[in-house]
Amino acid sequence: MPPSKKSTSTHYDAGISNREYSSSDRGNPGKLNAFDIFVKLPILLLVLGFLGFFAITGGTLDMEMAKKFFNKLPELPSFLQQYQQENKDRQDQYEATAVQDRYYVEKLGRYCEWDDEYECYYDKETDCYFWYNDTTNTHTWQYWYEGISSDYGDYGWMEWDEEEECWVIEKSAGEWIYLPDKYDRSYLWHIE
Repeated sequence: MPPSKKSTSTHYDAGISNREYSSSDRGNPGKLNAFDIFVKLPILLLVLGFLGFFAITGGTLDMEMAKKFFNKLPELPSFLQQYQQENKDRQDQYEATAVQDRYYVEKLGRYCEWDDEYECYYDKETDCYFWYNDTTNTHTWQYWYEGISSDYGDYGWMEWDEEEECWVIEKSAGEWIYLPDKYDRSYLWHIE
């Protein structure tokens, strides 16, 4: 059974590399304060905007010339539009079922019931708990397979990496690794 605490990360947010970042003794140099946000940033944006407008119009500052320039820009590349649409479709699919007590998994050809105790769906035949992690930057389905995930204690939530077409598993807080080869993948499934 999965731990009572769900994963607070996804491997897409953290990456699956083992890079570690340490803090500097000088504080956090990347942190913006109020002066930076309310004074420096607007001034910088205004200057950059003016320089961009100046460059686009060829130094004439002619609004008609700027409109012609922007009309020539192509639409977003089709692959970017497709990527955005796929993400929207996935989110819509989840939201359509988020309030339901059961979820139909096409790959299994059956409904999986919501488990109130673990706050996720459960498939008895494959002994898999799963939920849609929408608490992080990258929203994705996460799975807890008994016999695999339970080897990782309080961690062990798994994800399907669509790009690499492989399973990854959370080894420790925010640290994701490829699922070791010793595990049988024949009964593993994921939502597409």
